Formats: sequence, structure tokens, C-alpha cells
Amino acid sequence: MHSILLLRRLVCAVVLFPTLGLVLAAPLRAQVSTGSIEGRVFNPATGAYVERVRLTVVGTALETFTDADGNFRLTGVPVGSAQLHAFRTGLALSTTTVAVVAGSVAATTINLSAVASDDSTSSDATGIVKLNTFVVGSTSMDSSAIAINEQRFAAEIKNVVSAQEFGQVAEGNVAEMLKFMPGVSIDYGGGNGRNISIGGAPSGNVPVTVGGFDLASAGVGGTGRATALDFVSINNVSRVEVLHSPTPESPGAALAGSVNMVPRSAFERARAELQGSVFLMMRDNDRHFNKTPGPTHEPRRKVHPGFDFSYSVPVNKRFGFTLSANQATQFSPQDFLQLTWRGASAATNG
Repeated sequence: MHSILLLRRLVCAVVLFPTLGLVLAAPLRAQVSTGSIEGRVFNPATGAYVERVRLTVVGTALETFTDADGNFRLTGVPVGSAQLHAFRTGLALSTTTVAVVAGSVAATTINLSAVASDDSTSSDATGIVKLNTFVVGSTSMDSSAIAINEQRFAAEIKNVVSAQEFGQVAEGNVAEMLKFMPGVSIDYGGGNGRNISIGGAPSGNVPVTVGGFDLASAGVGGTGRATALDFVSINNVSRVEVLHSPTPESPGAALAGSVNMVPRSAFERARAELQGSVFLMMRDNDRHFNKTPGPTHEPRRKVHPGFDFSYSVPVNKRFGFTLSANQATQFSPQDFLQLTWRGASAATNG
């Protein structure tokens, strides 16, 4: 009987002690908790929210990048005072102190600027004036800096060109811009840049996307996969990315690479922005402003005016819109050659 009681007590001890240990350890685990940090990165010099900024928490392995609208979010941040580093090519490194509370989200706004905020001169006991380190920057190169920063942190071999920094493109045809990028060649049809080839791969094996979504081709007959770029306007494109190496998420049709066009976003800037241009289009072999013969039976003008504009308006943090339009007419003469073999369809005189 005594042995049975001892056995029961032993069983109770084995069952209850682990349970009691879990109950006592629960408050200890609750004390070691984490929080989150979210916010936006802003460039006061340009009035734009900055994309692809690298944010790291000092003393941890936490890292993230801002999205196209400058937003970011870091989770699992230890509670207390966190040092948040923000870096992007072309701008000065920024350090922000954020108070993280367990189970809550700390909101912050980070300002990045290319100009240092400290004094630019100092002097020593000898009276010699020394210039401190300073950075020479230009706000007009911000779009180019975004493209360089995209290439720097890309997971694959990527060439990025800003449409704003490239300049005027004939007819707004994005193919006229792509033909200057390395490893890219353009096939022309009807005098217009149309199909793209990367590394010698045929145009049917070069996927073209807009914001990551497949672009449907218009104006090209047949059932092939080639995309006609002369129907894509560049005035609503922020930048063009050419990817030369495959990654796990790359489409199977991308034998030598693919092209992605990033559209303009209303949330890229803190205030409304209007861009536009007016131009004349002409051929170097026909610069007559008056009407000349061709291509129809009546004389027609070969020089035509055109325009394009893009208007971006961030109404608030959740709503914005972009409006763009362009008009261009180009005269593209082509020589017509027809071979007629005498004797094949008509009799000859000996």
C-alpha cells in the first residue's frame, strides 16, 4: 500500500513539474518581446519620396528596402531605442533613433539629402582655414541616381535607364531608347523600331512587361510571342529595366533576358508635377515645310508638329492619379524594288 502511494506521488510530480515550469517561463518570454517600425523616406530637395532605400537596424540582421512610393516596414525589432540607418546611392547616410514598444508599431519619417547640415569651414591655431567634407549634388540627376541605385542592389545583372534623364524620344517610341542599351538590338518594320532582341535571342523569346505584368502585343499578325514596342508610349514610363540573367521567378521564355517598364506613380512625389514638350518631326532627306509629291496622288507635308505631357497628382496618402498623352506623326519613305526576270513570265526576242 505504501509503495502504491509513493508511485502515485511520483507520477503526479512528473506530470505537474513540467507544467509548472511552462507557467513560470511564460512571463519571462513575454518580457522579451519585439515591435515594428514603419514609415516613408523623403527627399526635401526634390520633393519626392525615395525608392529603393536600404534600411537596417544597428546591432541586428534586420534589413528592408523602400517600395516605389518610399514606404517601408520592419518587423521583429527589439524593444527599446533602435538606431535606424537609411542609405541610398547619391544621398548622405541618415541615422534615426526610434523608440520601439513591445507589440506596437512605431511610425517615423526619414529625410535624405545630398547636402551635409554641418558647417563648411573651420580654423586651427595657425589661422589656416580648412574646408570640411562636402558633397556636390544636383537635384536634376535624381532620376539617374534612382536608376544607379536599382542596379546596385539588384539580385541579377540589370541595366536601368531613367526615361526622364534619357531625353526626347522620337514619336515617344520606347524602342528608340532601348536600342542604346548594351546587349540590345531592335528590328525595324515600316521605318519604326518594333521588336527587341537581347543577346541574339529572337524577339519571341524576350518577354516585355509593364510593372511586372505581361504586355500584350498589338499591330503584329500571327500567333507569335514577339511584342511590338512601337505601340508603347514612353511618356508614362518612369524607367526601363533590362534583365540579362535569369532568376527563379523569371519567365521560361526569357532565353537571354527580359524587359520591364516601370510606369510613373503619383506617389513618387509629395506635390503635383507637370512635364511636357512640343516638337517638330522631319526626315533628314526631306526637310521641306511646303507640300511635296507623295505618298498619295496629292502633295502632302512631310514635317509635322507633335506634343506630349505627363501630369502626376498625389491627392493624399491613399489616392493619386497620373494623366498623360502624346501625339506624333512621322513621314517614313521607303524605296520599292521589284525584280522582273525576262523570260520567266514573258517571251524574249532571242
